[in-house]
Amino acid sequence: MLEWQRGQPAQEIDTPALILDIGAAERNIRKMADRFAGRPTRLRPHVKTHKTPILAHKQLAAGAIGVTCAKLSEAAVMIAAGIPEVLVSSEVVGPAKVARLVALSRHARVITVVDDAAAARAISGAAAAAGLRIPALVDVDVGQGRTGVPPGEPALALAREVAAMPGLALAGVQGYEGHLQHVARAAEREASCRKAMQALTATAALLRGAGLPVEIVTTGGTGTHAFAGEFPGVTEIQPGSYVVMDAHYGTIEGVEFEQAITLLTTVISKTRPDIAVVDAGFKSASIDSGMPGVRGFPGAQFVFAGDEHGQILFDGPRADVHVGDKVELVPSHCDTTINLHDVYWVTRDSRLEDVWPIAARGKIW
Repeated sequence: MLEWQRGQPAQEIDTPALILDIGAAERNIRKMADRFAGRPTRLRPHVKTHKTPILAHKQLAAGAIGVTCAKLSEAAVMIAAGIPEVLVSSEVVGPAKVARLVALSRHARVITVVDDAAAARAISGAAAAAGLRIPALVDVDVGQGRTGVPPGEPALALAREVAAMPGLALAGVQGYEGHLQHVARAAEREASCRKAMQALTATAALLRGAGLPVEIVTTGGTGTHAFAGEFPGVTEIQPGSYVVMDAHYGTIEGVEFEQAITLLTTVISKTRPDIAVVDAGFKSASIDSGMPGVRGFPGAQFVFAGDEHGQILFDGPRADVHVGDKVELVPSHCDTTINLHDVYWVTRDSRLEDVWPIAARGKIW
């Protein structure tokens, strides 16, 4: 059982603990919302990063038109928490998932994506049997090479089939340029993003020219929001990481949001003058984007030393670091690190304000 007291200093929180600086997160939410206030492009932020309904509600209150989820189980958490509109950005395939999509569609507006006619027919049949028409987007591959049909005629051919299905309502296209989010140089990222957006919006125009409905042209992430969000023809963007940020995004030119999450650790051993062992290992932080950063110690490096241990390698002897001291790490990848934790320790002005369950943690199906 977690032991905590509202108002206690953040440095007194037991470790390892995923700290959410709610003031920084709220400023990030407001900053992104302000960038698109009054513009044609709207925000449909991705919640696969923070996985927490209260943050999703804060995004809606700031002007978002709905949220994006990666999986149906994430969507179920958001819908149960009162989120009225959800785009599920991954393909829904198989009888169990189709049944869950139909069930969720009874309680909120759920938009699905398709890149296969047979899979689309399965959703349509189940939806029609339930007396529903589920909004559907044709998923277009704009360069990532993951899901999506090629832009142009292949997308048009699928869109024509979807438009004729009784249980689906063609609503537009999705094209995610995920491969560009971490291109470090802004000019290179912008040029590549514009190429991807040209393919997506040209496909949308092709569908409209064929008399098909295209209400939604959705795309974009934290790394490309400034470019995708201003490209003519894009109607909405799906950034997610901007709310909390991470060390990897900290290396990306022109992505200027505050670091709102850190991993608080305790020094549990220091038998060498230039190395401190802390109580966070592979079970506390992800490594898919590299090692976490070390806050407050320029030149220091973190390395994993097992499931429950990590080492901080200083650039020289540190007589000011002792057993029992607290050290903050900056996660290298926010999404996958957050998914390792049950709760956020929510702080404001360096004092504990609340403890929030990460309600969609582990929702991967």
